[in-house]
Amino acid sequence: MPSRAEPAPVAPTDPTWALRPCAPALREDLACLSAPWLRDIAWLLHAPDMARLGVAGRPTLDELGLADDAFRRRWLASLAPRRQAFLQHLDQRRSQRLGIYHEALWQWILGEAPRSALLGHNLTLREGKRITGELDLLYRYRGVEPATIEHAELAIKFFLGLEQGPGDRHAAARWIGTGSFDSLAIKCHRLAQRQLPAARDEPGQAVRETLTPGAALHQRIIMPGFLYHPWHQRLALPDLANPDVYQGLWCHHRAWPALCAALPTATRGQVLRKPHWLAPPRGAGPPMVALGELLERHFAATPSPLHLRLTLPDGRGCRLFVVTDGWPPALPLPPLDAPSAR
Repeated sequence: MPSRAEPAPVAPTDPTWALRPCAPALREDLACLSAPWLRDIAWLLHAPDMARLGVAGRPTLDELGLADDAFRRRWLASLAPRRQAFLQHLDQRRSQRLGIYHEALWQWILGEAPRSALLGHNLTLREGKRITGELDLLYRYRGVEPATIEHAELAIKFFLGLEQGPGDRHAAARWIGTGSFDSLAIKCHRLAQRQLPAARDEPGQAVRETLTPGAALHQRIIMPGFLYHPWHQRLALPDLANPDVYQGLWCHHRAWPALCAALPTATRGQVLRKPHWLAPPRGAGPPMVALGELLERHFAATPSPLHLRLTLPDGRGCRLFVVTDGWPPALPLPPLDAPSAR
């Protein structure tokens, strides 16, 4: 595989490369939406997949029938009166986890988009009385012949990059979750080697036949999210990464004053609260001094990380994770047969 072009050199203490404008199409989609769940749907329609694993990624706007900008914005606006129905749909999962919220949003999108029809979600697989797994999503595209069933496995991930760790500087194992038990390498391995094959095994075939007998199978992985670089050093992206993946910064709490000094003085920020880690929030939030005071109170009470969005007056922004000074407490080891783009 041809080697990836390296990012342009960035001064070690200059984090401003990560402050990017919102893509015009997404910015216009968000402009007329205030409800967080609708803004999150709009974000998902545009968000690039995090990794390339040799299978299709998220459904395209054209596949969903939402490629026309004006039509898509009318469609998004038409969902607003159905907020209660969406909340009831979400409540059926009885979980506040971000991953469950992400799944519910895609279930809603595929059930409501003009060209797609949701066939089933979270479908239990059994061999006799034994549960062997679950299929995240099965759906089809309207008017497509011959009949094809789409199987999608879902994930939304936020991985922080390490300057040193397992493998070389392109290793997906060096991008880990804030809980220090997951990594890009582990998640990609699980998706490609366990979750996708489940639809092709006998229990998965049986489930598919009950929904669309005789249909061909097409599989995809839908995994948006962010990769976060150390605030003072832009890293090479891992081999598995989509070059278009959204990227942000992370820093230890002790580095907050240095980060603030390196950012434009007009920088403001907001704390992102789960499950609304997807679309950027409306407004700009308080200045960095106020955020620093909030961080002091937060880390005096708990070691849990805080997820922020930083914003400049010209609209550029980036995501930032602030972690406790002792992070990471451990490193998750990569699977021995992890997938690689090399």
